[in-house]
Amino acid sequence: MTVPAAPDLVRARLDAAPMSTTQSLAVAIAFLLSALDGFDVLSVTFVAPAIIKAWHVEKGALGVLLSAGLAGMAAGAFILAPIADLAGRKVMVLVALGLMAAGMALSAGAGSLEQLIAWRVVTGVGIGSCVAVINPIATEFANARRRPLTISVMALGYPVGGVVGGLLAAVLLRHYGWQAVFAAGAIGALIMIPAVLLLLPESIAYLVSRKGSLEQLNAVLVRCDQPPLDAWPEESAVAKRGYSALFTREQAAATVWLVCITMLFTFPVYFVLSWLPQMIAEMGFASSTASLASAVASMAGVAGGLVLGWRAQRGGLRWLTSGGMVGLGLATSLFGVTPPHLPMLMAMAAACGFFLFGASCGSFATAATTFKDEARAAGSGFVSGAGRVSSAIAPAAAGWLFAAGFDRAVVSSIFGGFAIAAGAILYFGWGRFRPAQHRLR
Repeated sequence: MTVPAAPDLVRARLDAAPMSTTQSLAVAIAFLLSALDGFDVLSVTFVAPAIIKAWHVEKGALGVLLSAGLAGMAAGAFILAPIADLAGRKVMVLVALGLMAAGMALSAGAGSLEQLIAWRVVTGVGIGSCVAVINPIATEFANARRRPLTISVMALGYPVGGVVGGLLAAVLLRHYGWQAVFAAGAIGALIMIPAVLLLLPESIAYLVSRKGSLEQLNAVLVRCDQPPLDAWPEESAVAKRGYSALFTREQAAATVWLVCITMLFTFPVYFVLSWLPQMIAEMGFASSTASLASAVASMAGVAGGLVLGWRAQRGGLRWLTSGGMVGLGLATSLFGVTPPHLPMLMAMAAACGFFLFGASCGSFATAATTFKDEARAAGSGFVSGAGRVSSAIAPAAAGWLFAAGFDRAVVSSIFGGFAIAAGAILYFGWGRFRPAQHRLR
């Protein structure tokens, strides 16, 4: 009789058993790291109106500043994140937190726009590598029953970080200045380091794949209320894994399909996240009010993610996700023509946030259920990295359009069109590119 491969044996045990306290804490840490990522990414949008007043920054230069951190995120996702497969998930999280703490602290002390741009790149590298690792952590520590929920919880950490960050930034900007917002992000990263060291064990999937110390693996299994292994089981032949599995004959079309959708969808996402506070400030509202609008969008995004996650359990992921993308496109375009009336602007900001984060949660689930088991982690990371490229381009492109003389209505309509195109490609390509029998286990 063939002995099951080590990954299959350990995975089957974890899938069948209730989640232990250690596993639940690992998911909670993934949520907190996602929230910290959300705060750190959006922090520059919270302070942008104040920086413009302090340094007299033009729109084109502001677009470069807004894109700097996102460019760093792309570099972190593509370059640093794969190191987690060599050094471990926990080690990579600690490295990412160190980069985030340093980048945010140095941003708080920046004395010029050029310095701030450089430190935002450093911060972005840390965020990008962290985002690429926390998704596998949440997935690998969950059992089969709770895995869809853990993906949603991890994804919703981002808008929660935006809500807390927007509210906190509104207070800090009013009383202490824009530097305090970056300092708060540095403190948050430093607090998370001991939490990760004490509460987050190394990923079982990583330990099994590296087949290193059986004693170390058993120590983590015991913490997860699982029986230890007496010896390493025999390895069986497996299909291609990692990046090589993304472009097999059966998977390549789905990979390209998802990359196209993600890149198109990410353009309006980061246009809204990056420019919404500044557009409101330019209508004559205070910087703190503009940050509050960003918090309202994120708060509505939490509701959007919860609604989509609840409804998707009954099916309909295709029309829910594509509908959310189209909804974001329409809401973004309508925001562009909304008059400078604060309640109406807040309502449109909430609509943008609702569809934005709802569709984002749906895109996470779509990727997870499109790639095969052996390509799921690599596929999600590759698609996410492609999205980071768009996220780095979008704010700068919007800045160039504004600097060229296009008004809020035109620029918003352009980026809204990208979201509608993404929704259409997802909807009409669903049956052709997405294997019907793939399920998230």
